[in-house]
Amino acid sequence: MADSAATTSLADVRISIIHILLTTYSASIYAYLLSTVRASAHNLAPVVTRTPQTQVILDQIGTHLWWALLLAAAVATGLFSLITIETSPDMANPWAWEALNYDTLWHRVLLVCFGWWIGCSMYVVITESARLSRLSNHIEAVDLMDLGAYQPLVRQGLTNALLVIGTVSVASLFLVEPGYGSVLVVPWIASVIIAWVGLMLPLSAIRRKIKSAKRQELAWCAQALKNARDDLKSGTSGQQSMAELVAYQATIDHIRNWPFDNPTLVRFALYLLIPLGSWLGGAFVERGLDLFLS
Repeated sequence: MADSAATTSLADVRISIIHILLTTYSASIYAYLLSTVRASAHNLAPVVTRTPQTQVILDQIGTHLWWALLLAAAVATGLFSLITIETSPDMANPWAWEALNYDTLWHRVLLVCFGWWIGCSMYVVITESARLSRLSNHIEAVDLMDLGAYQPLVRQGLTNALLVIGTVSVASLFLVEPGYGSVLVVPWIASVIIAWVGLMLPLSAIRRKIKSAKRQELAWCAQALKNARDDLKSGTSGQQSMAELVAYQATIDHIRNWPFDNPTLVRFALYLLIPLGSWLGGAFVERGLDLFLS
């Protein structure tokens, strides 16, 4: 994105390689996201009540309006174009094609390409996450003792987060070049937010249903305990012991509202460290090449 208008330099070559990596990665995750969301919807279908509304959602999974994709691509390309301007302070017009060398021209072309694919991919993450949430909203009964049926939503959320963080991890390789540190802060923050949304949004509807099911079960436990207490006071033997009811109440109370456990959050936190590892790895390679060539 930032380069000199004079002759080709080693920095131009490095930036070209990063542009190629971003283009291939962003195009690949777009295709991969479409396949994983279809698989997640298919795996979730057995626990979803089939209605005309759910069938519409299932038919929409993996399909998108062309103008929405175009708008998302334009926004992402515009953002990267602003980064190009910020990282090219020595050029009056970074888009003056006649004044650019071949590598810089290649940078500009690839910027449009990976800007397009990244915008489309981020749009797919948010849109398909919302659709999976709407689909899971049609789950009639939630079995609090077996939340494994909703693992497709958890796996899709983690996949969304990993692929989004992977994008900024590749972009972190730009940090080995001067002038990129401050301008990459906004894309990094945006990627973290989209990754968090991609993790949590597919689970939002099932979270509400789990919370509602817990409330109903705890209300039943309270009433059953009250009846058991009254039976105990009256000397009649109840069908359920208070110890069993208290144990069951404690079990229900300790069930999470979200259908995942602590390792899922730990995994997400580790995903956030991938860009740091990418930057450090790029810096070590850069330093090693300098020592080797000197």
